[in-house]
Amino acid sequence: MATLYVEEQGAHVRKKDNQILVTKEGQTLREVPLAKLDQVVLMGRGVQISTALLVDLIERGVPVTLTNQHGSKYYGSWNQQSRFGELRSQQTFLVHTSEQALALARTMIQAKLHNQRALLQSTGWSSAGPAVGQITNALRDLAQAQTLDQVRGYEGAAANAYFSAWRAALPPRWSFGGRAFYPPPDPVNALLSFGYTLALHDVLAAIQIVGLDPYLGTFHVIEAGRPSLALDLLEEFRPLVVDRLVLELVRTEALPITGFERPPQRPDAVYLGKDGRALFIDRYEALLQTRVPVAPNEHTALRRVLQLQAQAIARVVRGEQAQYVGYTV
Repeated sequence: MATLYVEEQGAHVRKKDNQILVTKEGQTLREVPLAKLDQVVLMGRGVQISTALLVDLIERGVPVTLTNQHGSKYYGSWNQQSRFGELRSQQTFLVHTSEQALALARTMIQAKLHNQRALLQSTGWSSAGPAVGQITNALRDLAQAQTLDQVRGYEGAAANAYFSAWRAALPPRWSFGGRAFYPPPDPVNALLSFGYTLALHDVLAAIQIVGLDPYLGTFHVIEAGRPSLALDLLEEFRPLVVDRLVLELVRTEALPITGFERPPQRPDAVYLGKDGRALFIDRYEALLQTRVPVAPNEHTALRRVLQLQAQAIARVVRGEQAQYVGYTV
């Protein structure tokens, strides 16, 4: 299963028999079997989708996400007919039960910090050593956290150490001064923000398929319009998927500095250009198809791991599993 991304402005996306056709100016750009899709992402207001296809996708339970060209989400659609009323009722109870909410958030962030530490250790950077030590200290303290605010504090300390190592190691021409967004001020932050948005789309799809409410999380504060649970689950995959990919693109210079742009209306912002977005999406999709270990002598695609972790959260919510176990490398 895969995600179909359509970013060509002026493109039309429609259904023909059991195929999705992407056309522009009479030319067929892509033809994809409906049965092989688990998500559709339409990037930019210039991409149009037929009503017949949209209805078919919703009936199949295939999420359709509309974003701007930089990947920021506008809207997502999926089948609202839910068979998961009881699960969501149990989820609401867990979210508002302090001990259970704390346990879920803590284990998710422990997995994130483990993966951050592993990624730094793989870089060979001289700056990695001190950061690894600080993340190890944060992991030790995190195990004893008694409140969600403490969990957030330890996660923030680890993130500061983690990206400080990036700042010290990356070549000056990338102008990376630390993690910053809304808007991203440099090429590395542009890559991170774009990648996190793509990953969030996939995590949202996994959560919706399982039947959980993506807006009821624990680590991220619940606010109107914020998919808190999806953001919670995304945390452990940021280093595994996006950070890993960004460092590889920077290390190999597969994306040159000239592949970024500053919109005239936002001169303080840096975004990926069209070619850069296409390359990033191709590499991102290839990474999600990489087979990774999930048990002794058992491997599966990394995208499938997203779904397995969403299923694990559902089991915890139902009381079928005592504790959530994050995915680590």
